[in-house]
Amino acid sequence: MGKRKSTEEHNSSSRHVKVSTVTKEAEVETPYLATFPGTKPASDMDFTAYKSSDPNPSAKKAEQRVISGETDKVIFSGANFGPNSIRNNQCKYIVGVYSKKANTLDITNAPIMKMNRTVKALEADMVGNSTMARGNIARAALGLAFGTAKAKQQLKSDERNLVKGEDLMDEMDTLHSEISKATVNIPKKEEMKKSMENALPIPEYNIDAESPEEAYDITSIVTDEELNSLQCKEILKETSLEGIKTYLAYHDSKFVNDRIMAIIASSGKKDRNRVRKLMYINLLMGYYLRVRPNDLKNRRKVEAALKTPPSIVLDGLAERYTESNHRTPVMADKILLYMFTLILSISGYSVLIDDLGKDLLLKPTKLASLFKSLGCKVEKASADECREAGNKSAKKATLVVPLKFPEVRTGISRR
Repeated sequence: MGKRKSTEEHNSSSRHVKVSTVTKEAEVETPYLATFPGTKPASDMDFTAYKSSDPNPSAKKAEQRVISGETDKVIFSGANFGPNSIRNNQCKYIVGVYSKKANTLDITNAPIMKMNRTVKALEADMVGNSTMARGNIARAALGLAFGTAKAKQQLKSDERNLVKGEDLMDEMDTLHSEISKATVNIPKKEEMKKSMENALPIPEYNIDAESPEEAYDITSIVTDEELNSLQCKEILKETSLEGIKTYLAYHDSKFVNDRIMAIIASSGKKDRNRVRKLMYINLLMGYYLRVRPNDLKNRRKVEAALKTPPSIVLDGLAERYTESNHRTPVMADKILLYMFTLILSISGYSVLIDDLGKDLLLKPTKLASLFKSLGCKVEKASADECREAGNKSAKKATLVVPLKFPEVRTGISRR
């Protein structure tokens, strides 16, 4: 109990802080409070207070101060008197220093200064502009004295509409405040990037993937049930390209045709899952090229265009790639992006893209842009790959992990 009493006495005494006013010394400057127009100086910037050099100043003049500080590019200055001082101030400010050890607070008056900013690089321009301004004033005076009525009217209109830099500087605080209010809801670059990534019509992805196989969820493109509904038994019995085409929705895909022919020509057990994925890629190509947007509302026309695929496949296409039975430009890109992801998955996540461009009637720039949207690096193929493809300038897309999507562009493009 005794220890508790001692603590209570200590807490009681610590609540009583001794406050005292610091006596102003002639050679010691008081602290100042300052307001800055928009741009604030660095916290370690030095400022100097200047006073009148009059050896016997009046009491009022003795309190007048000019505060100034500068960097390599900007000069900040303010005064507590004259046209640039704060007027009609209805309160006084004090600052204090609290000593925790002595439990004391020393306070003193702190005059407030309105600081102005001058850009050094503009000072030379201001000198030239002042000479030009004097010439303009003289010309205006002559025009008002001897000009026509129309000329006089134009001069008066110009004078009314003239915006002076000094006027803007006086309103700088208000301008900065209004700009801050207007831009408070503008998203930052990182927020824009995240929003764009979420808005991209790409399959479900894992941003932390450590291998290409982990980057995209293939089941978000086509489910196992949809793949297993595609019958590949008959197509594997064919030995000619013309025979294969009779089972495909889109005949003119060199990419799909060459790979199915290669599987059929290979010895040993056939990779039926790979064949089904190629058949589904072919369906996506047909859905993109052969099904016209106006036909999407008519299921029979869609079935006919795709050679009557299973109902589960048709339902999946409509669910993923239409909005209320309409194909928007975003949905059209979504078909291509999902298709290219599936193509990457059956190609070891690195594929020559030139044949795909021809198959889908896409320009090289559009083709490369879509693969980059998936996080691919698009570059010239190796010499061996170019020779094998029969194309000296063949391009290759390779999925890179961790996934990195195209950067958000800001500012004005320069052409």
